[in-house]
Amino acid sequence: MKKINFCSIGECMIEIANTKNNHFIQSFAGDTLNFSAYLDKKKIKVDYLTSIGKSKINKNLFDIFRLKKISPKLVNIHKDKESGLYLIKNYKNGEKQFYYWRDNSAAKDYLNNLNYNKLISKFTKYDYVYFSGITLSLLSKEKRMNFYEFIKLIKQKNIKIVFDLNIRLNRWSNKLQLNKTLNLFLPLVSILFGTGEDMKKWKNNDNVIFFNKIINKNNIQHSVYRKNASYNYAFINNKHFTNMNKIRNTIIDSSGAGDGFNAAYISEFVTTQNAIKSLKAGHNMGSKIVMKKGAIIL
Repeated sequence: MKKINFCSIGECMIEIANTKNNHFIQSFAGDTLNFSAYLDKKKIKVDYLTSIGKSKINKNLFDIFRLKKISPKLVNIHKDKESGLYLIKNYKNGEKQFYYWRDNSAAKDYLNNLNYNKLISKFTKYDYVYFSGITLSLLSKEKRMNFYEFIKLIKQKNIKIVFDLNIRLNRWSNKLQLNKTLNLFLPLVSILFGTGEDMKKWKNNDNVIFFNKIINKNNIQHSVYRKNASYNYAFINNKHFTNMNKIRNTIIDSSGAGDGFNAAYISEFVTTQNAIKSLKAGHNMGSKIVMKKGAIIL
């Protein structure tokens, strides 16, 4: 079977996660990196477009690339900037609070100074391109438009655009900018991932019917909605699929679980085209991730 070619675009960061009380471990994570790590490499080849710092700590990131079979050929080593950093404080219920140091990061600087026109020829080989609301939040208003034109052009070359809402309100200057950006990009999306948490932050409405209205308005033919851990939905060419999950596990750390869900869903769907099997695969992956500390299980 010929492998599907993916490219993820975003930021990988140095992750500091607490293990117990005020004890912490260091790793690497970031929504688009987590997604890339959890794709099934028997079916999918993935490149990762980002930039990282040149200090020694970043060399360990290439061990993750090798272990998770992520191609680093589009990874830029920034000569002046350091990789972004975030700290996760986990609570007893498995939920988390994030603290970020990323406003001057290598990825943010690189993605805001990239000539996207020069990338188009490199992207003709991809079947899918993946990015998120966090990716868009890194870009300045001007560069967001350049990135939009780039995504628009590659979609015209029959490359499917996969987008995860992944809304972090504190990454946006205001709600107006968030709205304008999502309203601009959503009509280009081939496969959309969203959650009840995203919809609460964006529209203060996590009703599945309301989510369905948004995808219809933007003519998105394939969408996946995780309202919560129990109820997952897929909307494909005006057909509606529902999967209700049994929740058995105690959550230790929910970091990366949504990204793993997306990756497992896509990995299943590209070969079976079966929405229910894909929703189940996504849930099973997420269930494994929440039982471990850190976003990427090594």
